[in-house]
Amino acid sequence: MKGIFIFLTFLSLYVYGDVYYAKMEPMESYTIKSSVSGEVIKSDISKEGKFIKNALIIKIDDAVNMQDLKTSKEKLKSLKEIEAIDRQNLKNAKLSYEIKKRNYDRIKNLKTKSIYEKDNQLISVISAQNQYLIAKQTLQNVKTQIDDLKYKIFVLKDTINKKNIYIKDRLLYKLYVKKGDYVNPGSRLMDVHDISKAKLTIYLSYEDMVNLDKKSIYINGKKSDVKFHKVWKVADTINISSYKAELYMPAPKIFSKVVKIELR
Repeated sequence: MKGIFIFLTFLSLYVYGDVYYAKMEPMESYTIKSSVSGEVIKSDISKEGKFIKNALIIKIDDAVNMQDLKTSKEKLKSLKEIEAIDRQNLKNAKLSYEIKKRNYDRIKNLKTKSIYEKDNQLISVISAQNQYLIAKQTLQNVKTQIDDLKYKIFVLKDTINKKNIYIKDRLLYKLYVKKGDYVNPGSRLMDVHDISKAKLTIYLSYEDMVNLDKKSIYINGKKSDVKFHKVWKVADTINISSYKAELYMPAPKIFSKVVKIELR
């Protein structure tokens, strides 16, 4: 009997006739992995095994990133001031060019003006046009620098965010790192469970799949309002001739209890 109990504890499904047995598992379980590299400067082992409302669990060294972010923000502020000056320079250069071109257009066909005067005026127009184009290019270069810096700041903020791992409304099941460890992208950091509901997985027989939507679900002999969350229409590759089905129940005080499920 002890061997049978252990068998039932570690399997999530057992079928006996029209009766199914399933373990009440967290609605979702997942492993959080590192997206960045660096030294772990905080790993709150005291939170392991506890339900976390909202807390910083792991912190990876971000001092260099924070300083880079501060410097980049200051540089962005300066560039925006330069951009404002360049915009005004461009506006002035354009106005100067338009005035000189208008003056040249007024005399270029006049016979009373010498070729020398006309050429000097044309040179002035060309010079003003070049100044306008230079001012336009200068402004465009500053705008490009601003865009590049904004992207850098975005990346820095994202990196800093990924180095500060918070858990919210989850059960922290296991921590894999401790203070002083060095992690790389892909390193396992922690296992987390969503225990807001319980998930039960069973493998239905073909007979129970027929008119499934018309059947009631009984939990431990009592009729319930529980409905299937997912039902696979194709037979399982491991549990041959059986169809995987999942249902959710209100979260119990203690998970992993085996319950009896019947369809009537």
